[in-house]
Amino acid sequence: EAEKQQILDWITPLNFFQRQADILAAWQPGTGQWLLSHAQFKCWESQGQQVLWCKGMSGAGKTVLSAMVVNYLQAKFQSADSGVACIYINHKETATQTLVNLLASVWKQLAVGRPLDPSVHALYKHHKERDTRPSVQEIANILQILIAQRSRVYLVVDALDEYPEQQRWALLKQLSMLLGPTTRLMITSRPHVEFHNIFPNLSAVGIQATDEDILTYIEKQIELAPRLSTHIHRQPNLDDEIKSCIMSKVHGMFLLAKLHIGSLSTKNTVKAVRQALQSLPQDLDQTYDEAMERILSQSSDDKQLALQTLTWVAYAKRPLSVAELREALAIEPDATSLDTDNLLDISIVLAVCAGLIIVDEEMSVVRLIHFTTQHYFDKIQSIKFPDAHQMIATHCLAFLSF
Repeated sequence: EAEKQQILDWITPLNFFQRQADILAAWQPGTGQWLLSHAQFKCWESQGQQVLWCKGMSGAGKTVLSAMVVNYLQAKFQSADSGVACIYINHKETATQTLVNLLASVWKQLAVGRPLDPSVHALYKHHKERDTRPSVQEIANILQILIAQRSRVYLVVDALDEYPEQQRWALLKQLSMLLGPTTRLMITSRPHVEFHNIFPNLSAVGIQATDEDILTYIEKQIELAPRLSTHIHRQPNLDDEIKSCIMSKVHGMFLLAKLHIGSLSTKNTVKAVRQALQSLPQDLDQTYDEAMERILSQSSDDKQLALQTLTWVAYAKRPLSVAELREALAIEPDATSLDTDNLLDISIVLAVCAGLIIVDEEMSVVRLIHFTTQHYFDKIQSIKFPDAHQMIATHCLAFLSF
C-alpha cells in the first residue's frame, strides 16, 4: 500500500481531486439540472453516444457544470468496476499540464481504490532506477489496461479551448484512442474550437445558464453578502431592483452575475447600490484585462492577428460579415490586389482572440462576445489601440484601389 501511494504521487504532479472539490464548492445546488435531463446528455450517459461537446461562451458556467456532472456520475456509478475522471485545463498552468501529466492524472483518478496492475509496478521500478520519467506512450498503455478492467468509464475534460492549440490535437488524439464500447468523453469549451475531424459523430449541447439558474445563483449570492442583505432588509424593493437589473445584463453568463454581485456587495448605502446598478458594465474590466493578457502572451503572429482582428471588430463603424473580416485581414501593405491565398479560416481568427469575439449565426456577423466588451474596448482605445481608425481607413483605401 505504501508503494502504491508512492506511485500515485510520483506519476503526476496534477491533483484534479482537489480541483474538482474546489469547483464543486462554487456550485449552487439545484442549478444545472437542465443539462442532466437533456436528451443528448441522457443518450451520452447511457452509453448511446461516445462524445458529448458542451459549448458555451466565457462565463456561462461550463466549469461548474463540469464539476456538477462529475459529482453526479460519481454518485450514480459507485461500483468498483466503474470509473469517472476529470481534467480541468487552465491556460496559466500549461507548464505542468503537459500531455503526459494529463493522461497520467486520468490514470491516477481511475487507479484509486484498485490494486495496481503488475505493469505499473514494473514501469515505476524501471524509471526510478534510471531517474527518468514515463513517456506518453507508456502512460497511454497503462491507462488503456486500466480502462479495459472497468465496465464503464466517463472522462470529463473542461476548458479544452484553454489548452495550447499546438498541443490540443495531440491531447484529443490520445483521448480518442481511449474511447471504446464502455468509455465516454465529455468536453467543454468555447464554441470556436473545432475537433469534428477527430470526433465526427460527436453530439453537441449549447451551454447558456437558464434564467431560473441565474436567479437562483443571484439570490444565494445576495444571502451571502451581509451588506446587501442589510440594505434589502431596510429597503425590500431593492431586492427586485438588483435581480432585474443583473438579469437584464448577464445574458446567461454566471461570470457577469458574479462580478456584478461582488461589486454591489461592497456598497455602504442603499443609494450607492442604486447608483452602481446604473454602471455595472464598468466592473467587467478585470475579466477583459485577463483576456487581453492572454492575447498579448501569444506568439508574435497570433498576437498581431488578434490585435488586428479586435481593431476591426471593436472599432469598425458597423459589424462585419465573416467574409468581410477575412478580406480585411488579408489586405497587405502596398499590394495591388487581394491575394486569396492570404485569406484566413475564421476558426483561426476566433482561436487567437481569447473568446472576445464570436460569430453571430443569427445575424451572420462577427461581433464582440458581449455589449460590455465594447465598453471595455472604447475605454482602452487611447492606450491600447490609438491608431485603430487610421488603420481601418488605410486598409479601406487600399481595398478600394484593387
